[in-house]
Amino acid sequence: MMGQLMWDILRHTAFRWLFISSLISLVGSKIHRIALLFVAYQETQNAVWVSLILGAQFLASAVLGPLLGPLADRYNRRTLMVLSDLARALLVACIPLFAIASMPLLMVIAFLMAVFESVHYSASNSAIPDMVPESALDGANGLMTFVSRFADVAFVALAGVLVANVGPAPAFWIDATSYLIAAVLLALLPPLPGKAGKSNYFAAVAEGLRPLWQNPTLSRTIGTLALAAAFGSVEAALGVVYAVGALKIGVQGFGVLEGLMAGGAILGLFVTMPLIKRLSRETVFLLGLGTWGLFLASTGLFPFPVWAGVAMVALGILNTMFIVPARSIIQLAAPPELRGRIMAAFGATMQSAVLIGTFLAGVLEPRLGVLTVLYFSGIAVFLAVFTVFLWGGIPRLTSEARPG
Repeated sequence: MMGQLMWDILRHTAFRWLFISSLISLVGSKIHRIALLFVAYQETQNAVWVSLILGAQFLASAVLGPLLGPLADRYNRRTLMVLSDLARALLVACIPLFAIASMPLLMVIAFLMAVFESVHYSASNSAIPDMVPESALDGANGLMTFVSRFADVAFVALAGVLVANVGPAPAFWIDATSYLIAAVLLALLPPLPGKAGKSNYFAAVAEGLRPLWQNPTLSRTIGTLALAAAFGSVEAALGVVYAVGALKIGVQGFGVLEGLMAGGAILGLFVTMPLIKRLSRETVFLLGLGTWGLFLASTGLFPFPVWAGVAMVALGILNTMFIVPARSIIQLAAPPELRGRIMAAFGATMQSAVLIGTFLAGVLEPRLGVLTVLYFSGIAVFLAVFTVFLWGGIPRLTSEARPG
C-alpha cells in the first residue's frame, strides 16, 4: 500500500516529467562513466589519468557548484535543466568524434560535464518543492533516490558488458542520446521561474552560503551529514579491499556486495515513508544515520561474507532512511529565493566530505588495516549523530516558522 501511495506522486504532471527524464539521463550517465574511465586507462595504461579525470569532476562540483548556485534562483529552472542536458549531450558526442585519444581534452570535457551537472542538480532539487505539495515531498525525494539506485543496479553491470564487447564509442552515443531525450521531456515542464532578484552576483553567492551556519536546521542537518560522509565514505573507497583482502570473496564478491547495497537502498523506500508518517523527518534522519554508523562498524567487527551481505542490505536501507528526509528538511528549511544556492552548497559540501573520506581511507588503511578503519569510521559516524542528539537534535520547523 505504501509503495502504491509513493508511486501515486507521479500523478503530479511536472514531477512525472522530471522523474522520467532523470531515469533516462541516468541510464546513459552510468554507461558513460564506465566507458570514460575505461578509455582513460586503456589509452594510457596509467591509473593517474583516471584519478585526474575524477579529480577534474570533483573540482567542478565542489568549487564551481556553489558559485553557480545563484543561476537556479535567478532564472527559469526548466530552462536551466534543458540547457544543461543539451550541453552535456554535445560534450559527450565530442568524445567519440575526436577526444578519445586526447587525455587533456577528456579532462576538459569531464570538467565541463560536472559543471552542467551541478547546474542541473541545483535547479532540479530546488524545483521539486514547487512541483508537489509538502505532504508528497518525502515521496518525491524517495522516487528520485529510487531512480539513482535503480540505475546502479540495472545499468552499471550492463555498461561493463557493453564497453567490453562493442567498445566505448557506442556507450558515449547512448549517453548523448539519453541527454537529448531528457531535454525534450524537460521542455514539457511548466515554467519554473527563480524567485531571487538580480543583485550583485558574488553578493548573491555569499547570501546563499550564510544560512548554512546561521540557520540551525540547515547547519545541523548539513553539518551532521558532512561529518558522517567524511568518515562513512571510507566504505566506498575500501569496498574492494574489504571484499578481496578481508573477506576473500574476490572482485565478483565485491560486485555482489555493491548490488546488495543498491538493492537495500530501493527497499529502504518502503521503510522510510511509513516511519516519516509515524515519527518525524528529523527523527528518522538521525535514527537512520546513527544506525548506519553501527552497521558500518559491524563490517569491521564481524568480517564474514554472510554477515557482510546482511550488513550491505541494511546499509542500503538505512542510506535511504536518512538521505530522503534530509533532502526534504533542507528543501523546506531553505527560503524559496535561496533554495538553488543552498542546494548547490549542500552538494558541494557533500562532495568535499566524500573527498576527505577517500583521503582518510588511503592514509589509514595501510597503517591500521581495512577492518580497523571500517570499525572506527562507523563508530565516528554514530558518535557524530549522538552528539547532535544530545544537543537537542535537528530543530523541527513548524508550518508557521517555515521560510516562504
